[in-house]
Amino acid sequence: MSTAINSFFSGKSILITGASSGLGWALAEALAPCRVKLGLLGRNTEKLQELAAKLRYTGSEFIVLTCDVQDRHAVEQSVQEFHQLAGGLDMVWVNSGISRSTFFPNWDWQNVEAIINTNIMGAMYTTKACADIMVQQDSGTIVAIGSVASMRGLPKHGIYSMTKIALNHYIESLVAELPQLHFILIHPGFVDTAINQGNPNRVFLMTADKAAQLMLKAVAKRKRYYIYPWQFRLLYPLVRALPASLYQSIAKKLVKMRK
Repeated sequence: MSTAINSFFSGKSILITGASSGLGWALAEALAPCRVKLGLLGRNTEKLQELAAKLRYTGSEFIVLTCDVQDRHAVEQSVQEFHQLAGGLDMVWVNSGISRSTFFPNWDWQNVEAIINTNIMGAMYTTKACADIMVQQDSGTIVAIGSVASMRGLPKHGIYSMTKIALNHYIESLVAELPQLHFILIHPGFVDTAINQGNPNRVFLMTADKAAQLMLKAVAKRKRYYIYPWQFRLLYPLVRALPASLYQSIAKKLVKMRK
């Protein structure tokens, strides 16, 4: 990690949702050497405590918060608890998210509702609770983890894609409404975590450690919008620009190929 990145994060009070696995775990590992006050929020208390113990040597302070982001009151309480125990709230990584197939022939309302409640409502609960504090202190950074799946409606993963499109629009609206805060929307491509390990088409796959370092660099540079890896940074606007009829024709062919 560069001196500039370390200096940017050093001493900050930072909350990470979904910290018990995947990108959240990797982000905590990447941030810990910066000597921060780190809130580790997730549903698995044992894994969060394991992560805190693993990183204790770095000199950072860790606050473990067991919470399901689908529960608004629990999110609000956890955010307030972190704010009080850490003595501030400088940054939040809105990272919790799940992905499951929602292919129409195998439709399962339990899966659909879990994705929506985690990826949209959970993200909104977290963002709103943190923004309430940050607006009062007239400063703060909100990092929202989207996905390149937001570039179009993706067959077989339409609900996941929809939730990331919704997050994109929600954050864009807050940028205009809350100019005193800094927002950065990050759209990762395929990162080697449990959320996508059942997908046989993980192109441009990246390790979670590498992904975390790229994201820290983007935040330290005060970017507003960041897509990685570079291949998806090029593809994202091109796919978004395709006429609807052409995209739908391509999507139909892909579905037939993968049946």
